[in-house]
Amino acid sequence: MNRFLAALCAILVIFSGFLWMKVTQLENQLSELRKPALYDTMTLMQTVVHKISYAIDHENAELLDFYIHELEEAAEELVEANLVYHDQPVGQLTESMLEPAIDDLEEVLESGDWERVRQRNRVMIQACNSCHAATGYPAIVITERAERNPFNQDFSKQN
Repeated sequence: MNRFLAALCAILVIFSGFLWMKVTQLENQLSELRKPALYDTMTLMQTVVHKISYAIDHENAELLDFYIHELEEAAEELVEANLVYHDQPVGQLTESMLEPAIDDLEEVLESGDWERVRQRNRVMIQACNSCHAATGYPAIVITERAERNPFNQDFSKQN
């Protein structure tokens, strides 16, 4: 009887170890699935910045507030995931460079001074471009709105 209990305990210990390893593996896979895809998130952010610029052009505070909130959420995904792309700390840079610029834009919107709103939007877009340069992607240049192509991006060669 003692041998049977000892064998049963050994089997249970081995089985629980196997289950623990499997749970850990599944948790790691789930964590990877929860990380935002950088390209998709950046494309969304670029689209939102484009819409922000048009909302500013039309001095539509309600719409601008909505899009600022959407941009904040997208940025927060990168920060919370502490996203690293090609050894570049995109999440940390988003937190230190972009989030303060978004906050400034949101704060100045409350003033109703549309010239200051426009200026803060340009600062926010420059934060995007500064981050691109800091991560080794200076060719990605975001603009306020589309004027020559359907995207708010300058596709010309940057010197």
